Amino acid sequence: MILLALSLVALNLRIALSSVPAVVEQIQAATGWSDAAIGMLTTIPVLCMGAFALVVPRLSERIGRARTVSLALALLTIAVGSRFAAEVPGVLPASAFLAGVGIALAAGLVPGVVREQVPDAVGMATGLWTAVMMVGAALGGALTVPLAAALDSWPLALACWAIPAAIALATWAIVERGHDHVRSAAPAVRLAQLPWRSRPAWSLTAFLTLNSIVFYTSLAWLAPSFVDRGWSQEDAGFLLGLFTVAQVVAAFVFPPLAERASARRLVFVATVAVVLATLLALAWAPTTLTLVVVAAFGMSLGAGFAMALALLSEFASDAAASARLTAMAFSVTYLIGAWGPLVAGAVLDRFDSWPLVYVLLGVAALGQLAAIPALRRGVRVD
Repeated sequence: MILLALSLVALNLRIALSSVPAVVEQIQAATGWSDAAIGMLTTIPVLCMGAFALVVPRLSERIGRARTVSLALALLTIAVGSRFAAEVPGVLPASAFLAGVGIALAAGLVPGVVREQVPDAVGMATGLWTAVMMVGAALGGALTVPLAAALDSWPLALACWAIPAAIALATWAIVERGHDHVRSAAPAVRLAQLPWRSRPAWSLTAFLTLNSIVFYTSLAWLAPSFVDRGWSQEDAGFLLGLFTVAQVVAAFVFPPLAERASARRLVFVATVAVVLATLLALAWAPTTLTLVVVAAFGMSLGAGFAMALALLSEFASDAAASARLTAMAFSVTYLIGAWGPLVAGAVLDRFDSWPLVYVLLGVAALGQLAAIPALRRGVRVD
């Protein structure tokens, strides 16, 4: 029941982000925003996810884990639902802010719940909720344009994604009443107590940070890049959906595979190599085997993320250590990774070059190699 409830929560952790890029052309036509301003709609929530990561354990200690998740889902429902008025000045940025806070509150609790409830199946449980999270991203990316066409309104299409958040909120409320252990609070986390001096903690954080720069920038700009190259909005939205669906497959397959692999770090290296190769293909040969390249890009990027995410639970000696490591990793990852979409938008405004954007992402992906040697087995972070 806990895994079912967490899956419904996870379904909503990326929809608020992935649905917006699908209708970038309509947003720019209605607002006149530059590419950098459009990038801010992804940067704002991801910044909030980083800034509020340190608040999650303290809030959970004060009001309880279950109520914190309920608050997160309520914020997401309000944030996404408010987009029916997206053409009103200030609504989209405010919606992005509230969505980022809601995502931070929910996502920050998951590794601790996994470590506490299913300590013998961390890879499987992490793969499950990561996969469902990416399913939500795929739905937002692929279905927003058809919804906008059917409803004859892109703001209403964006607002429709409040429905799954409301369903998750209702389901979580039922599970909260029926399971006492969901009410347990996460251990309090203070800034000075985070594992700042741990090399494995910093290596894992660096890997996740660079992975997130590539992911959030691609989430914001993959579909618009193909629209600019002559694809229709529907087809570009399909590519964004394919990108995220491939991550769903990776989230199911790679965490348990990495648990069993005798040379796990080589699996990490392989994912980075494929990410780099596909980014270069998107830069210089976007019309060559496009579906294969986008699927391979999503699978390799998602595999690295899911495997690294599992280490937040594996490396921790107990639930308290997991809370500290998660708070450090998420705060740094999102505070830095958030700037990727904005910087890419600024690069486009200045140079109008999609190859340059993808090559810069390739450089970020390559940097992950430096973090992999410390991600060995048997690491314990207190």
